[in-house]
Amino acid sequence: MSAVDEARPKRGAPKRGTPRSERAILDAAYELLTQEGLEATTVEAIAARAGVSKVTIYKWWPNRAAVITSAFLSRSEDTLPYPERMTRDEIGAALLRMADSFRGTTGAVIRALIAEAQVDPGVAQAFRDGYLNARREHGRQIIRTAIAAGVIRQADPDVILDLLYAPLYFRLMVGHQPLTDEAVRAHVELALDGLLTE
Repeated sequence: MSAVDEARPKRGAPKRGTPRSERAILDAAYELLTQEGLEATTVEAIAARAGVSKVTIYKWWPNRAAVITSAFLSRSEDTLPYPERMTRDEIGAALLRMADSFRGTTGAVIRALIAEAQVDPGVAQAFRDGYLNARREHGRQIIRTAIAAGVIRQADPDVILDLLYAPLYFRLMVGHQPLTDEAVRAHVELALDGLLTE
């Protein structure tokens, strides 16, 4: 089983019609993450809050790192979207929405997960494969389409993703400057002046 598979419920990502116990586990894990912190988000604590047994959790996820990452993914998919088209307006809107999420609960959870990933290989792999790499493949597809259409310059899609998104993560994690809308707009203008063909 790949790390991506392990970071998701064994029967697939949460969808409409997800069994109540699975949804309750994801909700409990996310609530613990945001209210008590990552260290307190143990399998025992998740089970107690969700009103299920630890066996039920292990029915869906192989370990603590996987259920935590799945809980984060279940809440972040809609708040951290990629733009569907590589236009100045759509990229700007997506990055502003991401910055707004980073200033709230989503940002706090990402900071905690990245910090924990430095000492817990399971969390590192689940976060990297279940969140970053899965999202980046979608981003690469959007960029390849834009390059093929002549909208943006020919370049490595991974470098383009880093150019657009890394500054937000840097401000989130390092905190040397606030992650303001003004900073995001300035970043978008500078980056797109070098990327867009028109």
